[in-house]
Amino acid sequence: MLNRINNILSNIKDENLKKKYYELIITLLEKGYFPGLAGVPVVKSQISHIDGEKGILTYRGYPVQELAENCTYENVCFLLLNGDLPLSEEKNEFRQKLLENRKIHPNIARVIALMDKDLHPMYMLSSSVLLLQSDDKDAFDVERYQQNLLRSISLIAKLPTIIGIFRNRDPEFAVNEQFTSFAQYCLYCFNQELAAEKQWVDFFEKILILHGDHTMNNSTFSARAVSSSMASIYASISSAINSLSGPLHGGANERVIKMLEEIGSPERVESYVDDKLSRGEKIMGIGHRIYKTYDPRALYIKEKILPIIFEDKEAIRVDDDLMNLYQIAQRLEEVALDRLSDKKLYPNVDFWSGLVLKAMKIEPRYFTTIFALGRIMGWCSHYLEHMKVKNRIYRPEQLYDGFGIRHILVNQDEEKVNRA
Repeated sequence: MLNRINNILSNIKDENLKKKYYELIITLLEKGYFPGLAGVPVVKSQISHIDGEKGILTYRGYPVQELAENCTYENVCFLLLNGDLPLSEEKNEFRQKLLENRKIHPNIARVIALMDKDLHPMYMLSSSVLLLQSDDKDAFDVERYQQNLLRSISLIAKLPTIIGIFRNRDPEFAVNEQFTSFAQYCLYCFNQELAAEKQWVDFFEKILILHGDHTMNNSTFSARAVSSSMASIYASISSAINSLSGPLHGGANERVIKMLEEIGSPERVESYVDDKLSRGEKIMGIGHRIYKTYDPRALYIKEKILPIIFEDKEAIRVDDDLMNLYQIAQRLEEVALDRLSDKKLYPNVDFWSGLVLKAMKIEPRYFTTIFALGRIMGWCSHYLEHMKVKNRIYRPEQLYDGFGIRHILVNQDEEKVNRA
């Protein structure tokens, strides 16, 4: 059997791909299925790519660090949706489209403003996206690419509006405000004071870009799985948001901040890590299913954003509590790398992104909604791609591991009494 497998794989030139297929075959032979679909290709896509061994993430071929350093949200959103970076005129038109489409029907806005303030923002967000469908009578007309593209732009534009209405309990939130960029509007929904400062808008914009897409992650898989049934884009994006809400996906950045607060001081880091490892527990923000080296998004935040916020005292001043959390994170990274780098476990984007958002005075419960503000351009791009290629409906198999056929045992005397 192994000889036959090796013969079949010998035609594959790419050694990494050959290794991946070999591992898949061995997993199937050993277990009979693929737990969590780990490593199983489910679709061909041109949107983003990860080289986990080298720590490279690209959108349409462009390294994510270059995009974060040199591009605006509008640039990257246009790139993901359309396949290439926009010309100057296209960029300006696209920005205008986003800002013009941010308004929500008054009836829907009132419902969002009245939602329970204690509802977690991610569940509010997924529910509100479904509400938007009530203002789109052609929502189920999903076979026309141009309509799907326009609907994607409209949905991307409305996501920050939903958050702004809910946070401020105001159905007319920012209706008459003017903005110079879409990133500025997004930050305005969380901190109106910082949205007036270019440097903070730039930081926020980079965070959104770094979260723009990440191949076939759990939320993107959810979006494509739902869209494969020809469901509306609202249903697909709502399902992606619900997937992102989980602590093993987008909710991790919120839990990193809670972990840093729990540790309390840099001096307690080593004992905290050793205690976690001795009990076989995860350290939030450390490790990634795909990256076997430093997550390039995390590295960009660590090297390009955090030093300005926490180390350039002439540029920005942070309070002592936040500085303490940063120092705890630095020490935690140092200890984690010492203990875990031989296992190829390094900080991921969630480890550092929460500190940037906390520096912006954004409540941790809203951190994952910011992840969604970035990732929605990727989700919509996958929706467009899926509808364009008309892939088959997702219908994976299962291995049944329950009872064999059983039959109801009926007491004939009791049956006669019951019928009498």
